[in-house]
Amino acid sequence: MPPLLLRTVQSTSKLTFLILFLVSCRSVKKDADQSGNPLKSQDFMYQYSIIDALMAGVFDGDLTIGELKRKGDFGVGTFNRVDGELIMDQGLVYKVLYDGSVKEVADSDSTSAAFVKFFKADTTITMSGADLTYEKVQEHLVHVLNPNAIYALRISGDFTTMTTRAEKPAKPPYQTLSEHLKVNQVVFNLKNTKGICDGFLLPPYLARTNVPGFHLHYLADDHKSGGHIFGFTTAAVTIEIDYAKGFVIENNTNEEFQKVNLKPDRGEELKKIE
Repeated sequence: MPPLLLRTVQSTSKLTFLILFLVSCRSVKKDADQSGNPLKSQDFMYQYSIIDALMAGVFDGDLTIGELKRKGDFGVGTFNRVDGELIMDQGLVYKVLYDGSVKEVADSDSTSAAFVKFFKADTTITMSGADLTYEKVQEHLVHVLNPNAIYALRISGDFTTMTTRAEKPAKPPYQTLSEHLKVNQVVFNLKNTKGICDGFLLPPYLARTNVPGFHLHYLADDHKSGGHIFGFTTAAVTIEIDYAKGFVIENNTNEEFQKVNLKPDRGEELKKIE
């Protein structure tokens, strides 16, 4: 083969290899972008720890808020030492403290139990009427939604009344959650407040791992009040509903989780505090 022709073939081969390499790199990047976060692409609810562990007094965890944000942008939970109520909305995490104040939480803080999801409403409904209550909203949703499904709910409105709670932080050695709340729960009776209620409606088969039924936390639009919701009254609400295809549980990674007795059924205790 003449030298010039040989150099041409070699140059062409190098060019072909470079083109194939660049195309391959673009393809890999495209595939990675399309796959994204599996919790987001698969539309799953994620939870850190289980409700029975929290009920039994496992009040510390190792999952940081920064890590939690990679699991979802919406949800509820608590913090280490059950130091207040956690509400995540639109990717930001807030703590409702026992004095009634609200603050945005740093990524370095940690949670002992949290339930989150990447929220994207599948449907939106509105309800209105004189003296519309939390109980009436629950009754309607139970009637129209599938009892075996997992739903994230975002309820917004102007509330005539809103009853919530937050708890004081616990000190070791920890009691059970129900015992702790007997003397460390602070109830807030809010009036004429505007905001959002974030949380979940979960089926009975998730009992002992999560809170079956409704579990929502409140955050006022002015970020000056909130907490775990006990009840509300309103004239109208907008309810965004996000159906989850499944759920993922990560056990609490704190060593206390390995020691706690999870055999007792704490369902009745849970009903009393929820």
